[in-house]
Amino acid sequence: MKHMAARILVVDDLPMNIELLKEILTPEGYIVDSAERGEEALDKVFNDPPDLILLDVMMPGMNGYEVCRKIRGNKSLPYVPIIYITASELEQKNVIEGLGAGGDDYICKPFEIAELLERILSCLRVKALYDELAKTKAELSRYVSLSTLRMVENKIQHGQAGAMDRDAYVTILFSDIRGFTPIAEGMAPADVFAKLNINIGKQLRIIEQYKGIIEKLNGDEVMAIFDGPDMGANALGCALEIIQELSESGDNGEADLFNVGIGINTGNIYIGSLGNEFFKDYTVIGNTVNIAARLCGLADKFQVLFTETTLTSINQEQFCFQSIGKKMLKGLSKPIEVFKATL
Repeated sequence: MKHMAARILVVDDLPMNIELLKEILTPEGYIVDSAERGEEALDKVFNDPPDLILLDVMMPGMNGYEVCRKIRGNKSLPYVPIIYITASELEQKNVIEGLGAGGDDYICKPFEIAELLERILSCLRVKALYDELAKTKAELSRYVSLSTLRMVENKIQHGQAGAMDRDAYVTILFSDIRGFTPIAEGMAPADVFAKLNINIGKQLRIIEQYKGIIEKLNGDEVMAIFDGPDMGANALGCALEIIQELSESGDNGEADLFNVGIGINTGNIYIGSLGNEFFKDYTVIGNTVNIAARLCGLADKFQVLFTETTLTSINQEQFCFQSIGKKMLKGLSKPIEVFKATL
């Protein structure tokens, strides 16, 4: 019976063993490649990963366990199951060493063909699950905020999955389209959606270039977080590039859908989870966020407004800016000085 056309790499220093495995696997529909040395195997795996590896343990030079460790040490590779092919007198402690090196299974020589094929099928089923998980994660990353994904991944890696909530000092960027609702009312929904996708797509690309974390998309509104020692400069540079690119976009009377205003503020926020057992989202809250949003609302089209806390975090010689005076923002007890950045 022929199975899926999976690609299997056979690694063995004896050509006769390689030929035997090819004779077994090829009629089953597998595509078989081979390597006679550990170094050759690594070169093939790193350049064009197979779907499964049959790996001899006892080889001159680099043995099977060393090959396995190097494969597992390359985090850029997709998951590739590894089955050791061992001598029948292999001791139990060596089996444990092999599995500890990252191997998935083993089979002893001489082996039953039926057993080998079943072990291969079992490992390929596991790989299919891993591949589906990777695909799902990639899809989710388009819809779940990057801050959520990065925070969860970082906490899990450091054994802190139960301690997601935290304080942080960051720079917040808000942008949205000036007068979006009346503009959208005069257009077909599909046309609005298409143009909005172009607008948002340009902004997200630039935010990523400036090391920002896309926190929220809400209609025509974009919220991003910048952290690290250059967070203020990165946020301002990002905002100015967004303004420059979007000001050159739009045609056929639809340029208004690219008329964004941007507000930026630096300060303390709280990152935490909101929701219950049915739905939970990680988000950021705090007065820093509110001020950035208010500045965004205050900004004219193609205008970048920011606060003194952001100003003090940057090298002021790198940017052109001017004070527009003190402004009373909704929710604040007293006015704050606001600055305008220009290209």
